[in-house]
Amino acid sequence: MSKPKSKNKKIVASVLAAVVLIISAIFTFGSKNQWKTLIAYTDDETASAVSVQSSEAAKQDLSVHYIDVDQGDSTLICFGEYHILIDCAKKAYADNVYSYLDSLEIDKLDMVIATHPDSDHIGGFADLLYKIKPDLYVLPQMSADIKKTQTELTLLNTLKTLKVKTEYAVNEKVYTFGDMKLTTFITEKPQTDKNEYSVVTKVEYKNASYLFMGDASKTVEKEFVKQKYPLKSDILKAGHHGSSKSSSSKFIKYVKPRYCVFSCGLDNDYGHPHSEVLQIMKKQKIDYFRTDLQGTIVIGTDGNRYFTATEKNNT
Repeated sequence: MSKPKSKNKKIVASVLAAVVLIISAIFTFGSKNQWKTLIAYTDDETASAVSVQSSEAAKQDLSVHYIDVDQGDSTLICFGEYHILIDCAKKAYADNVYSYLDSLEIDKLDMVIATHPDSDHIGGFADLLYKIKPDLYVLPQMSADIKKTQTELTLLNTLKTLKVKTEYAVNEKVYTFGDMKLTTFITEKPQTDKNEYSVVTKVEYKNASYLFMGDASKTVEKEFVKQKYPLKSDILKAGHHGSSKSSSSKFIKYVKPRYCVFSCGLDNDYGHPHSEVLQIMKKQKIDYFRTDLQGTIVIGTDGNRYFTATEKNNT
């Protein structure tokens, strides 16, 4: 009989250790708003008790879900009854995105933003839209000189077939969802690369702010800084999966994020996120998260504090 008791004691000890670990991960930042962050991980020992979908981060007034879709982008923004999706990864990951939405019992999207027409950002939309039709689809307006890809043509045909309300992104246009504000930013200069036409999005709620860069490069970053756009944000989703073509030191200093998120695939062929970008983050003392190492990441806020949860430990 002693062996089962010993086993039970070990289980209790593991649970208590996990609780202590979570509680001890509360940090207060030295700002006038005294930001606090609770970091809750879900590893093999605690996955049954804590998950990204049911974490404190996901329960906040506003939660942003950086969905793990390998080498691609798909980010879900939840605010009360409002749901917004930025990008939908490659076609092969459309079911993954849908399954994630379904796990949160989301059957309606108020807004969808396609940052730009690369397949790792919009490839899954054509399939997803047949399952969840959005109230509004926002897309970038690019130069006529840039040839449309087959992925883009298929998606545009799907939007027409489903009669989805569609509009082009407008610079500094503000959308309101209750007490949450969403603003889009786009380049106002002719570009030769479709990445440069990425729709950049900023989300604000009370004292909290998030910025999503799509695949915008240093060229667009420089333009935005010169125009003095109000991009300062606490949470930054790095441009172009952490490529050194984005996230210049000057731009990061301009945005002044507390956290950065990299959406990329494990051991991807591009080497994202690049070491140069990681060094910039370390130099500016910015903590960062990576979907390739931590899986899906959720960063929620009550408007004054941030709560973060990751699908797995960064080990």
